[in-house]
Amino acid sequence: MNEKKKKTTTLKGIRPIGKPPSMGDVAYNSLKEAIIKGTLAQGQKLIEIQLSLQMEVSRVPIREAIKKLERDGLVVKTDKGGFVVKTISKDEIVETFGIRALLESYAAYLATEHIDDALLKKLDDSIETFRQALEAGDTEKLMHLNTQFHEMIYKAAGSQKLYALINNFRDFIYRYRRPLLNCPDYAKVSLNDHEEMVAAMREKDQEKVEQLVKKHILRGKDIIIREVESGKPL
Repeated sequence: MNEKKKKTTTLKGIRPIGKPPSMGDVAYNSLKEAIIKGTLAQGQKLIEIQLSLQMEVSRVPIREAIKKLERDGLVVKTDKGGFVVKTISKDEIVETFGIRALLESYAAYLATEHIDDALLKKLDDSIETFRQALEAGDTEKLMHLNTQFHEMIYKAAGSQKLYALINNFRDFIYRYRRPLLNCPDYAKVSLNDHEEMVAAMREKDQEKVEQLVKKHILRGKDIIIREVESGKPL
């Protein structure tokens, strides 16, 4: 007779560990985060041996990481063969912010159609926490809350295709949030913009929300261009 199979219970909260990341992936994620957060400035040289020593890994994973960053458009090869953190041109800023303005304003338009009391409460709470972080001068928290606020709107749009398109610009967006929110005047204006967006959502005024979001993003573009033209590091 076949033995009866033993029944096993599934433990809550336990998930497959999955394949551990390679050293190349670890190096890539670390360097990418440093570039996006601005720790590694635009134009910064990436020297394999220096990175290898500081990150305490061989040069092979460093080389792999840099190649992936090149494919991402975050680093570029110089005429002498080395690599530097890519400096974003004014044309790229104008183009990317313009695309963002179209995509994100449309996401807000769709989100307004689907808005409910639960989401409005979350957006209101996010705004209040943003205000507190602004008063405390906590730029890191402002960045997190700003990302969270817009992320809630993207998801509420209910379009996976649109969300994926917006997500393609995530790294670019994050790269410029710090210099924007480091500017107290802009952070205050951003807070006011968010309040106006939520008020229009509450009224179910899709066209108004769409225009407010577009204006909000293009204002950020103008500030970044002004900083670039003044020669300030981003």
